[in-house]
Formats: sequence, structure tokens, C-alpha cells
Amino acid sequence: MEGPSRRRLRALNPSNYEIFDEDFSETGEVLIWSRSPLPPHVGDRFNIETSGDLHDLAVGEIRTFAGGWTAICRAPRN
Repeated sequence: MEGPSRRRLRALNPSNYEIFDEDFSETGEVLIWSRSPLPPHVGDRFNIETSGDLHDLAVGEIRTFAGGWTAICRAPRN
């Protein structure tokens, strides 16, 4: 999944984060990126609607960058 560093950045919406889910059907992952100073933690859960369905996804990886963060989320393993 391409992160924001590999794409031309664009202005964020009013919620101050963006979700990239183009590859969800292939990888089962979404990427969230934000300019928020407070990143989530590995294991935090998000309900994300993608492909017309609601999915309970857990943060698996966090990366920080100057002014924000990215999180890769996927279905938690039981």
C-alpha cells in the first residue's frame, strides 16, 4: 500500500485525517494518515467502512513523520 510519502500530498478534510483503502480487497489493510500530534497505538481498534461494509480493524504499524503519523490497520488476529 502506498503511503503519503509516495503520493502527492493534498489538503486534509476537516477531520484532519485521511483513509486510503484502494487495496483493501487484495491486502485486507487500510492506511490512515493524519497531521494530528497524537498517533494511535499498536492494537488500537477502528471501525472503518470500506467496500460497502463495516470492518473492525486494529492498528498494526505506526510511523511518524514531521507533523503527523501513518497507521496501517488490518483485521486483528484471534
